[in-house]
Amino acid sequence: MRRRDFVAGVLCALPAATAFATTTRAQAQNGRFVGDVVARWNGDGRDMTLIEPFEYVDPRGQSWKVPIGTTVDGASIPRFFWSIIGGPFDGLYRNASVVHDFYCQVKTRPYLDVHQVFHDAMDTSGVPASKSWVMYQAVKRFGPRWSKASIDPKCEVIDENYDFEACSRNAAPALAAPEPNHENLEAFIDDVEGNASPEDVAKLREALAAVR
Repeated sequence: MRRRDFVAGVLCALPAATAFATTTRAQAQNGRFVGDVVARWNGDGRDMTLIEPFEYVDPRGQSWKVPIGTTVDGASIPRFFWSIIGGPFDGLYRNASVVHDFYCQVKTRPYLDVHQVFHDAMDTSGVPASKSWVMYQAVKRFGPRWSKASIDPKCEVIDENYDFEACSRNAAPALAAPEPNHENLEAFIDDVEGNASPEDVAKLREALAAVR
């Protein structure tokens, strides 16, 4: 069987019933996941499409649903910062990345809220606090942004009939974000160095050396 026909290995998790059964008190206080991220590789071997619905409920009780048919590639997280996480769908970052990718594509909520839920979901997943904070700062500065949320009512109701392709195609126009060039990235590293782990700072400076 070809690679794209497998459920993505890095995205497979325990059954939804297990997720409910193992929800801890800490998770309840810091958000919770409903269901699991299950996806298949697409033909390009890079993008993945959800084959089961997924949901995150943030610490404020707001629901962030991701429907079947959503295509994700981790592009909502600037590639430069993959240097400290290995990749957006690796380990503890998987769930947060899927939610972030989806809402950055359909743009049905304010972009600052979408970046905040990325931070919340990382914390719920158990990402170390200093690392989740750095990644949150990264998407706030260099990640997708838009002037206002899309207002197509068909794209606000997330159910089994959700048309991901249409909603992402007709989403609100993107706004320009700071370019992740050498100067801007160096300034970013200087800004976060006091709150980031020495290990993450070292990885970022090493990656910066390759940026012209």
